[in-house]
Amino acid sequence: MSKELTKKAETALIDIMGDDAGIGLENVDKDSVAIPFLRVIQKNSPQVDEADAGFIEGAKAGQFIESVNSELFDGKKGITIIPCAFQRRFLRWGPRGEGGFKGEMLPEQAAQLQADGKCDYVDGRLYVKGPDGEINIKRDDRLVDTRMHFCLLETSGGPVRVLLALSSTQIKKSKQLLAMLSSVKIGCKTPPTFLNRVNVTTTPESNDQGSWHGVKFELDGFLEDKVTYDFAKQFHGEVSSGEAEYNAADTEPTPEATDQF
Repeated sequence: MSKELTKKAETALIDIMGDDAGIGLENVDKDSVAIPFLRVIQKNSPQVDEADAGFIEGAKAGQFIESVNSELFDGKKGITIIPCAFQRRFLRWGPRGEGGFKGEMLPEQAAQLQADGKCDYVDGRLYVKGPDGEINIKRDDRLVDTRMHFCLLETSGGPVRVLLALSSTQIKKSKQLLAMLSSVKIGCKTPPTFLNRVNVTTTPESNDQGSWHGVKFELDGFLEDKVTYDFAKQFHGEVSSGEAEYNAADTEPTPEATDQF
């Protein structure tokens, strides 16, 4: 409802609440409110499976979905994001159908495990070795290199905090985005990433293992709204300080995409 407030109505409500802003949320900590994920719906996603509890009427492969409100966005038309912060993590997953999410680690921690001979690559995927020092891809845990882009998503109701997690074939897209942001100059200075607006669309992709929808980034000018800029800067600070909370277990891809992403 608040998304549809007119400026007059908004001003009236501000007058009513006075100095009471935030009351009722005193005991809400970072573990109570997780950042929603921004995902690309795949042909095997629960949102397009009528037999799945997660089915959404009208959902199609190639659309974006925001995980908390289940709001759908046209992948061909695209969405606009404001990139606020970036992190790289290795997420540990148990074998398909067993164990699920088992935690995350920094890139240097994953590198140390490999240097210590405790994990290694098989067919381009990083696995943790079993007690016998060998790797059984059906039995042993996998470490998934995941690039976390913390963004504001522009919506008709205003900017919304989201997390876009990219791995496997989409890592190159993450690198392209970071390269584009690094190349932007105002005068001779590189502006903060959250001064940029970025258009994101989805595009069909494939390899010898199958087909899916990936993402495509294009710079779309600068943010001119100071209120949104300050909101983005605040989000950046919360991510950098560790105050921003997300549920890494929600990054788990669907079974088919596990082999592709």
